[in-house]
Amino acid sequence: MASLTFTLSTVPNKETNKVEILARYRNTRKVAQRAHTRIFILPEYWENEDIVVTKRKNTLEVQEHKAAEAKFKALKTEITEKGNSTLPDDMSPDWLQDTIDRFLFPENYAKPDKGELCFQDKTKEFLKYKKVSQERVHTYGAVFRIIHRFELYTGKEIILDKASANTLLALEDFFRTEHTLFEPVKLKYRTGLKPVKKYKYAWDHSEHERAPRERSDNAIVGYMSAVRAYWRWCIDMGYTNNDPFRKYSVGSQKYGTPYYLTTEERDILYKTDMGDDKDLRAARDIFVFQCYIGCRISDLLSFTSDNIVTSDNGISVQYVPSKTKEERPRVVKVYLAPTAIEILERYQGKKTGTIFPFYSTGKLNDLIRQALKKAEITRVVSIVNPRTKQSEQHPICDIASSHMARRTFIGNLYKKVKDPNLVGKLSGHCEGSKAFARYRDIDDDMIKEMTTLLD
Repeated sequence: MASLTFTLSTVPNKETNKVEILARYRNTRKVAQRAHTRIFILPEYWENEDIVVTKRKNTLEVQEHKAAEAKFKALKTEITEKGNSTLPDDMSPDWLQDTIDRFLFPENYAKPDKGELCFQDKTKEFLKYKKVSQERVHTYGAVFRIIHRFELYTGKEIILDKASANTLLALEDFFRTEHTLFEPVKLKYRTGLKPVKKYKYAWDHSEHERAPRERSDNAIVGYMSAVRAYWRWCIDMGYTNNDPFRKYSVGSQKYGTPYYLTTEERDILYKTDMGDDKDLRAARDIFVFQCYIGCRISDLLSFTSDNIVTSDNGISVQYVPSKTKEERPRVVKVYLAPTAIEILERYQGKKTGTIFPFYSTGKLNDLIRQALKKAEITRVVSIVNPRTKQSEQHPICDIASSHMARRTFIGNLYKKVKDPNLVGKLSGHCEGSKAFARYRDIDDDMIKEMTTLLD
């Protein structure tokens, strides 16, 4: 059976000497919650868990306590009625506080007027007409789904005309902490994650895949940049004149010193016998081939025989980078070195449609790490942990991925050419690209070589 009791706080306000009424609600053994009523009174007006006003003189103090008495009476009725109509299993850990706040401050939970545009109202139109790559469409879609969960969790939709910098700060905090709204649960063969009670409704009524992991600062900057791009599109389209980003800074992504294979390590990997494991051999070949042409893995796995062009200058790969083809379409041409041609010939005649067999990103990265370990490429490199910001040391074989092949191409070529625009032309970066700095490092040998030019 449910019980609702009230007590006075023991900490008075230093200026008014008033104390807050605190609530406690119990319902079977499953629910035992405390909450603030936001109602403050002088202790002399408190009797038997109720506000009692006996003074006849209508002073300001008496008027305030009569108003508090009426509010308190209505609040007790609201909690009782809501408790009687809600099953204990459906009560979130903050049900009592949420019920009180919704009753006292309904304006914070009011649905927007029909004429007001909410954040989600134009997202489909944005994805339909904004000229971005399919990869970015997926990214925007993922961000919009997280924001939908944020709105369900907070109980308030983001209104374009009313959002402020505080709205963006709250959204950023949700990006950063969403993973904390899950708890471990034992499944048949493994341990999974399930949403905590207060997040269950938002999770069950939204689109999602797996429970989110902790997000790095770089990921959050990327998410907020996507929100900013959508918001500015809404302004350009005339859907709102409100720009909360004028008082909010997205920040910039930060990366440590790029790590990649040397040309010697690349050659050792290629010459290492991978035995009878055809997947390991294929992953090794895909990685080494990518080291020679520097494209993104999504482009590489989509290549067909149409991307291979033979001319008087030799055999080349020609393609339009998928990531930027909607915004800056241009053909990238890279002539193949003898090793790359050797790999290419090994896969000619395969009935797969594409040059190389397809592997998911996770599977391919696992195979690449296994191949590097088999080749005994275990050089220790320093990286910056994106979550802790601390420097860490790991064998390069443990943190390798398909993207490291792109860095290997750019880093080794830059050491010889030292012209970012020329190397960027081969890697698919636009001229003056800020992202290019993530892929190359000015090492000690380059510094020494350049300083000798002064003599």
